[in-house]
Amino acid sequence: MTFTLNTKICESARLSRDARFDGKFFTAVLSTGIFCRPICPARPPKPENVQYYLSAEQALQAGFSPCKRCFPEQAAMKNLPPKIKKIIHSVDYQQNNISDIAQKFHLSPRQLQRIFKQYFGISPSAYFQQQRLLLARKLLSTTQLSISDICFASGFQSVRRFNEAIKACYQCPPSSIRKQSKLSNNNLVEISLAYRPPFDWPLMLSFFRNRQIAGVEYIDEHSYQRSIRLDDCVGWFSLSHAIKQSALILRVSLSDFSYLNQVIIRVRRMFDLDADMQLIHEQLNDHPLLAQVIKRCPGLRLPGCWDIFEFSVRAILGQQVSVKAATTFAKRISEKYGQYHPDLAENTQLTFPSAKMLADTDFDGLGLTQSRRDTLQRWIAFYLSNSDLMENYPSLEQLEQQLCQIKGIGPWTVNYIAMRGLSEPDAFPSADLGIIKALTDNQTKPKNQQILALAEQWRPWRSYAAIYLWQSLTPNTPPTKD
Repeated sequence: MTFTLNTKICESARLSRDARFDGKFFTAVLSTGIFCRPICPARPPKPENVQYYLSAEQALQAGFSPCKRCFPEQAAMKNLPPKIKKIIHSVDYQQNNISDIAQKFHLSPRQLQRIFKQYFGISPSAYFQQQRLLLARKLLSTTQLSISDICFASGFQSVRRFNEAIKACYQCPPSSIRKQSKLSNNNLVEISLAYRPPFDWPLMLSFFRNRQIAGVEYIDEHSYQRSIRLDDCVGWFSLSHAIKQSALILRVSLSDFSYLNQVIIRVRRMFDLDADMQLIHEQLNDHPLLAQVIKRCPGLRLPGCWDIFEFSVRAILGQQVSVKAATTFAKRISEKYGQYHPDLAENTQLTFPSAKMLADTDFDGLGLTQSRRDTLQRWIAFYLSNSDLMENYPSLEQLEQQLCQIKGIGPWTVNYIAMRGLSEPDAFPSADLGIIKALTDNQTKPKNQQILALAEQWRPWRSYAAIYLWQSLTPNTPPTKD
């Protein structure tokens, strides 16, 4: 069944500029042909001139152009079921074969069509086409990339088709959308990534800083930086908070800008920019300990990862050792087996080795126990044969059952990989020492079955419950204003 918007609720939210509805619907103005976010600072149009749409893509398809004041194409994504997010975050816009996409996610093409109609009001093909157009407009307006680079970075197959699509959608050629960017370096692109508040950026930085691999990552007081590699593309990005905006500023340098959209998708997932924290807090606030953490740190989100293989190695290294020890081992692996790129930014000139680079590696001389080295070798062999499984697992329960067959991999490792490596919102490493400590009452440690039973009330946000339980063990800090 297709979602329908309640006109009265939309009207009230639009007139009050209620930020809670940002990204949940879009306002199109019939008299101007423009569509906006409900928080747009422009003078509200008359109700008789307004139409409401489920998504920016649906408004675009209806022939409306994005507002140049509120940039509706940059609105944080509405809260969506995990499976829908997984489809959106893992599909390359250049690969728009609906049958292949449906098969990849164990759906029929008809089911996929229904899902997109329900949540976006348009077909999958139309959705991916509008995503290409939205990204192209953003790059044309905010970067100095050449028209050709923007064409392929947005997922179009030819410059001719790119020009035709831009003219059809925006009623002008790409050159008319182009603005003079403030950037002086053609190899550095700057993009704004919106989110829905609250978001505690200092707390997110602190989490990554305590786990950074020197040479691969660099985190200072205000920004996160790291080297990246996608196939043969090598690059670097930095992320900092925008001034007086609910957005992060992404700066990217790549050897091949056709990978830019993949970078944006990964960064949004890595920093959990599409979460609806209000919805998550409503589910978790019933537990007194979680309620305390939410009150103290309302912007605490789920930190993800850049690369699932890199993170899986780090998770195995972290079994039964401290965060500091695991990070030290990861640094030794990157220094011994990774690649050095002197053209990248200072402090991030080392890329973490891929699974192929670590195949048949003995990990000798790194200070690892023999059992840990054996586990890594078994895991790498499995990953090379089953890499698609990590992104397209049928269910978390089936993933856990399959991975736990590998000697040295247990439920804690699988759930931790799912929680932070796959950004699975409902993973829960119940045997984690920090979770046990947080839930220990009057020096009585709860049993694993008791913890799992308690966590049932936190579905489908158990991963957030886990990160909040860890945070409950840190010294009290005042809430950070967004």
